[in-house]
Amino acid sequence: MRRDELQDVLAAEGPFACAYFDASHDTEDASDRVRLQWRSVREQLTEQGADQSTVDAMNQAVEDAAPPVGTAGRALIAAAGDVLVDEWLPSPPQTVAAWSDVPQLLPLLASMDRPVPYVAVVADRTEARLKAVDHSGEPVATEDVSGEDYHVHKPRGGGWSHRRIQQYAEESVKRNARDMAEEADLLAQKVSARLLAIGGEAQTRSALREELSPRCREIAVELNAGPAEGEPDMDEYDTWIAELVERQQAEDREAVVQRYRAAAGRGDEASSGLREVTSALRDGRVATLLVDRGALGDASVLWGADVLRVATGDDGLSEQNVTEHRADEALPAAAIAAGADVLVVDGAELPDGVGALLRY
Repeated sequence: MRRDELQDVLAAEGPFACAYFDASHDTEDASDRVRLQWRSVREQLTEQGADQSTVDAMNQAVEDAAPPVGTAGRALIAAAGDVLVDEWLPSPPQTVAAWSDVPQLLPLLASMDRPVPYVAVVADRTEARLKAVDHSGEPVATEDVSGEDYHVHKPRGGGWSHRRIQQYAEESVKRNARDMAEEADLLAQKVSARLLAIGGEAQTRSALREELSPRCREIAVELNAGPAEGEPDMDEYDTWIAELVERQQAEDREAVVQRYRAAAGRGDEASSGLREVTSALRDGRVATLLVDRGALGDASVLWGADVLRVATGDDGLSEQNVTEHRADEALPAAAIAAGADVLVVDGAELPDGVGALLRY
């Protein structure tokens, strides 16, 4: 689910029923366990006042979904009888059952690292498969490149004719690698790739890397293993590519935290703690909201006339009908409504559990 789609959730009429639970299907009794867990969540929502049509819609979504493979979590948000969010999470979240005027988005956001645009190439000496993924995490191109397949394997033995055949094989591999590299360069420019993953036959990986543009060589990563023969198969490399992307996302998170730490104390670049961050959210100045869930805990903030009107108890709002809400509900909602990023950085030890990088 894209972050901008969450703005549509916030625009819906509340209250909202929010459910997060372990939906792993990795044991023999998994179906029964998930069913019991969902029943407990459903009962908690009903006890909190969720209307029957909304709970029934969520129940139907649970019953209709095919079980995942392995460990997974489930996120459901519904209101007025309609399911607004129905997402599988990559790992089981802490169980949440909440009925509130503000949707609980933080567990979902915690699983939504900003996508890394990348190009993946899996190649042997005569052909390659390429895939490009854009900044939204969507595949935008899948290409096949086929080159010369005549005498691309070096002959055994000696003699003049063998040396000529060997030379021709090396030149053919180089020409094929050049064609593959040109296509990889084009795709990398198209998606503004930050990562170029190269898998496949060893000699081709090396030749391909040599033919890449300087920019692509900077972002290229090779898998130092691959099939000695057989057609390139992108599916064989999916796990490795996913690990590369996750590693880059972790580096990106740490880079944001370091930017925040460097800017903290300079009021025009960063805000720290609930009072400063809520003030920046009201002014629409937050570019990235950082949340440390452990440090934030059960803290609450005041909620005013619209989603951006958040404040601490000692920084009152002027309007009437101010209500109190959990900070881990209200602050992410305000940030999403304002078009800001939300980054969950558990363990970062932020003041009051929150910080922000500012737009201006």
